[in-house]
Amino acid sequence: MPRYNPVLLELETYPQQALNQRKAKVLSEGKTLYDFGVGDPQEPVPLFIREALQAAVSPHCGYPNVAGPIALRKSIVGYLKRRYDLDFSPEKHVIPTSGAKEAVFHAPLVFIDPRVDDRYIVFPDPGYPAYMRGAKFAGAIPYSVSLDGDYIFRPWLLDEELLRKTRVIWLNSPHNPSGVCMSLDDLHRTADVCRKYDIVCISDETYADIYHQQRPHSILECGLENVLAIHSLSKRSGMTGYRSGFLVGDPVLIAKFKKFRSNPGLVPQNFVNAAAEVAWGDDRHVEQRREIFAKKKALFLHFFDQQGWTVLGRDATLYLWLRVPGDEDAQHFALRLLDKGIVVSPGSMFSVGAMTENYVRLAMVPDIESCHKALSIWKAMI
Repeated sequence: MPRYNPVLLELETYPQQALNQRKAKVLSEGKTLYDFGVGDPQEPVPLFIREALQAAVSPHCGYPNVAGPIALRKSIVGYLKRRYDLDFSPEKHVIPTSGAKEAVFHAPLVFIDPRVDDRYIVFPDPGYPAYMRGAKFAGAIPYSVSLDGDYIFRPWLLDEELLRKTRVIWLNSPHNPSGVCMSLDDLHRTADVCRKYDIVCISDETYADIYHQQRPHSILECGLENVLAIHSLSKRSGMTGYRSGFLVGDPVLIAKFKKFRSNPGLVPQNFVNAAAEVAWGDDRHVEQRREIFAKKKALFLHFFDQQGWTVLGRDATLYLWLRVPGDEDAQHFALRLLDKGIVVSPGSMFSVGAMTENYVRLAMVPDIESCHKALSIWKAMI
């Protein structure tokens, strides 16, 4: 009988797969689903991006370069200049990735020595499940920090003994699932404490361009030493299936990551890179997407506010983080909605230990018409 990695055996089914299984059962019963569960926006990818990809598909598609084409890296650097007014080198500071998840999962393999005791990876909870799973597969010790109240992660308040044993701290601002953004002052404090204890600070900024009022800040504005940021086109441009993002920051860390990535060989294809190049070079389509997400959120926020329910997510991301009304737990609440065809994600899907059983997350991914229909069903339930 084959032997298996014990990490694989001890992990539960990935949360999204479990949700998909439940949805399949409801669909088999002939019901219409209004799916607010998966963060996969249904608006079509802009035509100019699709045309760039199609034009780049050549008769012979050779192996892509680990570092990515220089044209794409220049486009990314141009975006960072427009977005944050920061100057980066396309040769030293940036490397394209196969989406954000690839970088999140692989980063611990670069920065963790599994043979030593000081191998902690600290991350906010609730949060993206890959923070914990990537840490486990790399042989790190995952350490979740429970968020509640204002949902601001404050690494500078962590116990000094923990900080001395920590090698990586994950930030996520704007935060999934709450939509809360860290202030520039909070980011500076975090960068300072990471440098003091020689911790690699990696900021997952995949929702940086999905905001509703003030533009979120970046850890990149706090200096580059020991700092990396991850960006993605999945939410910014709706390119979830393209698997395209980038890692940017400390050139020493980028060089190590580049060396690592030649081993798994997981590199974006050249035709995807061509689409990414034009996507990072354009901001207008992102403004249009922000307006669409804002309109969807306004529909639900009006309804939730009428009921007097507590909801976060007004600042940024395409999510709403709803506190389940009354004494009902989130699992039962989500199943009641699912029975009527409305899919939401229980808060436990994003947590490894935080008290999130009384929250659900809604992703504003169906079109406006579907949002109206889902709301009509929800109102009828009340």
